[in-house]
Amino acid sequence: AAGLPTHLISCYCVARHCPKMPDSPPHTTLSALNPLPFFLHKHANFRKLATKEDPFHIHKTLGILSILSFIYRYGVVYPQTGTLGFDGSWFDWATMLVHNCLAFSSIQFRVPSKRIDTKPMVIYEEYRQHAMVFTNRCFAVFIVAIFWGGSPPVWAAPLAVALHHLMADDITRRHGSGNTAVRSVSKKLQTSTFYKRVGYLYSFYQYLAIASHIVPHERLADAGYNTIIAIASSAFMMTLYRKKIIRGRTHMIVYSFCLLLSAYHIVRMTGIWVAVLTALAFAARVNSRANKYAIWTVFRFIVAALPLLPFVAGA
Repeated sequence: AAGLPTHLISCYCVARHCPKMPDSPPHTTLSALNPLPFFLHKHANFRKLATKEDPFHIHKTLGILSILSFIYRYGVVYPQTGTLGFDGSWFDWATMLVHNCLAFSSIQFRVPSKRIDTKPMVIYEEYRQHAMVFTNRCFAVFIVAIFWGGSPPVWAAPLAVALHHLMADDITRRHGSGNTAVRSVSKKLQTSTFYKRVGYLYSFYQYLAIASHIVPHERLADAGYNTIIAIASSAFMMTLYRKKIIRGRTHMIVYSFCLLLSAYHIVRMTGIWVAVLTALAFAARVNSRANKYAIWTVFRFIVAALPLLPFVAGA
């Protein structure tokens, strides 16, 4: 699927098992009364976010604007209007540009060329470029929706999504290690059933995200924006963890919340039957390792036929 969250379960496993990465605060009276030590690292220092690689604070400014954007769209616009409010105004375009520029402005930072299996929370080149491509995929879906006035041709959004995933595949070919973080760490650690199941849920969300982009519905522009929160929150939490500002559990809690929030809006916009078909597509990929492009092609044809089914049309 989109490939961004596959590192997360290994991150949590390393944080729980590696003695060099303490995650639990000391059991003191202060930590019992104050919730901050539960979420923040004991040596948390937000000044670490200021780096020489971003001398004009462009990346940080875009990051702050992105956080404010999420608060405004999910916390203000949706409760008032029942949508995320993307109808093609100049403010909508500015919002999408801010998020897209945030992803691409990360190019100024130095990152490892390959994934470091023993330090899975460190952003690496493949991950960074995937974040850029998938954020731009969201922007492309937004453009498709606005350009055709909310009723784009049936091929437009799927084509835009497919092109971005082909780019992501090429990035993996050039920068990938040929192994996922989950597999590499599982060889060294006994990953619990709980973390394996959470990993599947994270991967399933990626399928929901793709489905929301290729299935025609009235709020396609909203759908383009809605999946950015998953990409951005993961990268932001990884940065805070690497700089010893937050604990591993904070990453998991915040990222899971963002996925649940986004998934709620996906199901709300596309409907329960699309969610069911997405689950079947995900099961086909996981259990058969069938070609993902073939799976999504079949998925799209079945979705097109859904209105013809009496038990769906009458629902």
